[in-house]
Amino acid sequence: MPPRVGISRPTRLAAVGLVLGVGGLLAYFYVVFHLGAWLPRVRNDAVPNWLLVAAGLFLSLRAAMHLAPGRRLVPGVLIGLNVLVAGAFVAILYVEPVVPLAEGPTVGVAAPDFALADQHGGTVHLADFRGAPVLLVFYRGHW
Repeated sequence: MPPRVGISRPTRLAAVGLVLGVGGLLAYFYVVFHLGAWLPRVRNDAVPNWLLVAAGLFLSLRAAMHLAPGRRLVPGVLIGLNVLVAGAFVAILYVEPVVPLAEGPTVGVAAPDFALADQHGGTVHLADFRGAPVLLVFYRGHW
């Protein structure tokens, strides 16, 4: 019987795992940037993307279990890349957007005076409203 030529099963599993991991990562950015207005919870709750990344890691684990001596380089590199992709996804979701705590104003203390332009181009000072009820709205903008 002639030797079998082609891609080994661990290499195929690792390659498909890497494709799933990269697909989960790229799909996250697509959903956040293009569909974020319709799917706002996906930014923080990326469950479908996690399922793709987890499926990719599972296939990589299966590939690692079937590695044969002498044929470990390509599957090993693919498995390593998949682990790096999953780590990058974790960093993007849970490490990078973490904002350090900042001290806010004390409750009950008067706000410091500041000046802003109004809709007519004039300057309005907060001190102009002392003694009158004022509602300040700070719009943080779009994610």
